[in-house]
Formats: sequence, C-alpha cells, structure tokens
Amino acid sequence: MNLIELNAIKGHLAQQLADLDGIKANCRSCSRYDGKCNQYQAEPPQDWLQGSVDCEHWNWDQLPF
Repeated sequence: MNLIELNAIKGHLAQQLADLDGIKANCRSCSRYDGKCNQYQAEPPQDWLQGSVDCEHWNWDQLPF
C-alpha cells in the first residue's frame, strides 16, 4: 500500500464513520416502529422516541429514507 492508497482508505473510513454517527438510535429510526413498537405492541416512552435508546431489539433497515 502506498501513501495515496492509505489516504484514500482513511478518507473512505472517515466518511463511513460520519454516516454511522448520524444514525439516531431511537424508536423512530427502528424498523420495528410504525407508530407503536411492534416488538412490545405498545407505545414507547417519549424519551425513547426522541433520545437514544438502550433497547436490545432496536433494528435499523439501512435505508436513508
């Protein structure tokens, strides 16, 4: 690997990390949420809808829209 390749890889990885950091891990970004939690069949608490969650069932579908 030469310096040009190394810098290209670093730039690519930095962009991927920035994209991942932009994912908000809350109920609204979870693929199991569609107005209510399909995992628990209930409305999640407000702080889980807006803040970050610590839910073992959180799943992201990797679609940006």
